Amino acid sequence: MKTLFLMWVLLQMPTLFTASHTNSTSETYTLINAKNLAKPNCSSHCGDVIVPYPFGIGNNTNCSISHEFDIYCDNSFSPPKLSFVEDHYNSITRIYDSTLRTSNNVATGCYSSNGTYLGGFSISMGSKDSPYTLSDVNKFTVIGCDGSAWLSSETNSRNVSIGCMVFCSTPEDVVGDQCSGNGCCQSSLPKDINYYETELNPHTDSNNTRYMRSFNPCTYAFVGEENAYKFNGLTSLNDIHLAEKIEASVPIVLEWAIGNLSCIEAKAVDGFVCQYSNSKCVNSTRESGGYRCICDEGYEGNPYLSPGCKDINECHYPEKFPCFGTCVNTEGNYTCKCKGGYSGDPKIRDGCRRGHNTFLLAVWLAIEYLELTMSSTKESTSCQNSDN
Repeated sequence: MKTLFLMWVLLQMPTLFTASHTNSTSETYTLINAKNLAKPNCSSHCGDVIVPYPFGIGNNTNCSISHEFDIYCDNSFSPPKLSFVEDHYNSITRIYDSTLRTSNNVATGCYSSNGTYLGGFSISMGSKDSPYTLSDVNKFTVIGCDGSAWLSSETNSRNVSIGCMVFCSTPEDVVGDQCSGNGCCQSSLPKDINYYETELNPHTDSNNTRYMRSFNPCTYAFVGEENAYKFNGLTSLNDIHLAEKIEASVPIVLEWAIGNLSCIEAKAVDGFVCQYSNSKCVNSTRESGGYRCICDEGYEGNPYLSPGCKDINECHYPEKFPCFGTCVNTEGNYTCKCKGGYSGDPKIRDGCRRGHNTFLLAVWLAIEYLELTMSSTKESTSCQNSDN
């Protein structure tokens, strides 16, 4: 019996001791997945880019929450181009719950084959009065040999100046694809800057300039999402179309928020926008302040528009809310139970097993085992009288 019990416990351990499954999903795309995207009679798309309220297309159209969130859709392009202002070089490519992405702008300086600097151009981006600030997922990146670049900006509390220098006299100096200074340099950006200027500083006094420019004709500097760009060593240094490729594939990530007041401060004055059902206010983490509205857990929709957020039917999204048993939607949540005749954890594959309740069965077998053990002990220690 002892052997039988131990074998049963070993077989049931995966079921008895499996940690409960939790599904953590990022609330990143709620706005663009909402059914109530925009205000009545307002467009919610510019080409294939979804424009959810509090943003609105057009100036003074009353489609946005305030003029700072007015954006322009230029239908003369194919596909149409979405931007902050008319005829702006950068286009908005995605709008999310707390961030948006724009196309890039690369500062470039090039040299002739004999090493003469041919000139280039610097970049100025953003506005001090804008509700958008650079996310810290961006990096300031410089690519080239024997050159440097500077980024200048400011936050509410300090001036910002960031430099990056690149070195390489021969192709052999560029080892692998790391941005460690040899051919590529990267610097982190502080949070809360809403504009920046870049300036390239060409180095033309090197005795090796002519040879160097044979494998690196240009120096580049840009701000962009770190994970979207990969330095490819000499391939990048030799690529005369590198700037165009970066502008097309490496976005700038901006954070946005409503105003500069915290949730508590905004609730105390007129104009507080987080007032619809099943939603709440969250403070922006930016130094400049501001707040956003988000749906309560278990709800989805646009919290800035009536009727607010609606219950999610989790049973319709098994990839997000797994259930390998019987799923029942509830308000703001869901239940998941093993089907009749089964027990275990229904939120993991093969978590339900046919048979009796495993916990009660384990208790019963344990009691049986203890009773047998105690009985055997009594028999081995019993006292018997003898003639002597």
